[in-house]
Amino acid sequence: MNEDVQLNFFDVPHFKFLSSDEGIVSGLSDDRVYEVKNSELIASLIKCGEIAAGEKYKHWFVGFNEIGSFIEVVFSGFDEKQP
Repeated sequence: MNEDVQLNFFDVPHFKFLSSDEGIVSGLSDDRVYEVKNSELIASLIKCGEIAAGEKYKHWFVGFNEIGSFIEVVFSGFDEKQP
């Protein structure tokens, strides 16, 4: 829809910027948000004690279609604003 959106993530134990040619995102469209179900990354963060098992975290890949890259983020909450 070509709308600018501002996402503010809360309680972020992990984030990483990825270029669209990296293997983990190479098959994904860079104009979407993808949620990882049964995330091995979240399981790893629980195992190392970074987050507690009972906490509700999500693992997303967010595409930036203007620059062709992604952010991988694990978070407990977010809000969305139209700038």
